[in-house]
Amino acid sequence: SKALSMGATPDSPPGRVAAAITQIQKYFAGEEYDFRKIKIDPGDLPPFRRRLYNELQKVGHGCTVSYKALAEMCEKPGGARAVGMAAGANPLPLLIPCHRIVNADGGLGGFSAAGGVELKARMLRHEGLCVLENQPFRLCQPALLSDIDISSAITCLSESDADLGRFISMAPAFNLRCDNLSSPFQALLEAIVYQQLTGKAAATIFSRLLRLFSDGTSVTPLDIIRASDEELRSAGLSGAKVAAIRDLAEFAASGRLPELKHLQRMSDREIITRLSQIRGIGRWTVEMLLIFKLGRVDVMAADDYGLRKGLAVIRGAQTLPDAKELAREALRWRPFRSIAAWYLWRASEAAKLKAGQVLSLS
Repeated sequence: SKALSMGATPDSPPGRVAAAITQIQKYFAGEEYDFRKIKIDPGDLPPFRRRLYNELQKVGHGCTVSYKALAEMCEKPGGARAVGMAAGANPLPLLIPCHRIVNADGGLGGFSAAGGVELKARMLRHEGLCVLENQPFRLCQPALLSDIDISSAITCLSESDADLGRFISMAPAFNLRCDNLSSPFQALLEAIVYQQLTGKAAATIFSRLLRLFSDGTSVTPLDIIRASDEELRSAGLSGAKVAAIRDLAEFAASGRLPELKHLQRMSDREIITRLSQIRGIGRWTVEMLLIFKLGRVDVMAADDYGLRKGLAVIRGAQTLPDAKELAREALRWRPFRSIAAWYLWRASEAAKLKAGQVLSLS
């Protein structure tokens, strides 16, 4: 204001800066954006801080990293305190997302930007993570099917979508049962084995694989690493699946596969991002794990053919919607999209059964 009173005139920021400001405004208005697209120069910094900021920029929207893990990524084991100090000196918060650093126990720690830890909590909630409302702020486990009143959730779905409500009124009673996830490694191993096979054939191969080791009920990453390709192939695995489960085993043995207690606290998006790094594990596979193993309540696997078919059935559409259309339609079913998905699968199965009956009569 003093400069203006002396006759200075305000000037517009350069194009790249103006674009960054616009994206930041959109972010706080609710839009997801990958700020890694914006090239930044944090200035002349010591090597550790520059490396830290580079690693931080790789932590995407809806994901977090612990101070300890970030120190290890910067090849400075035991340097969690140094990470905290460097994050506190971050010259470009959000563009360098220091708000995504949390304590190993899920505590949010500190935040030096204006607004403090309350702003950090708000930003993480905006990105889809569950944060306890009251101090001290802490990441908490996302909602599970076992936590909610299923009848009330079904009523909400029926009221939010008349077409879905009509199908629900005629469909079998909701009975999605989640398998116990005793080991993230074994659950992903099973998922790889089951890909592109009938349930019966996959179960046979998985049983043979387990019998190669210990008591025939469990397997560890080191078991897979130590086994020869010939041993693994003898269970009925293809060469591609042998390569995939070896990559999974190496991923787990290196400490990159979260333990169950950490997996349970991670957001859906964070789990998808982390596990999709494994060879042979794509987004759809992780989404099935989220629903059927972890029991997450708000997952919609938009690429799934059965779900897309189910949407066409309840809408009475002649053409199959694409994944983007399903994802857009599914927004009205939040926060119970896993339950909606169960009914869409039932709709798809009902249509397939009806088509088969018509065919048998012709």
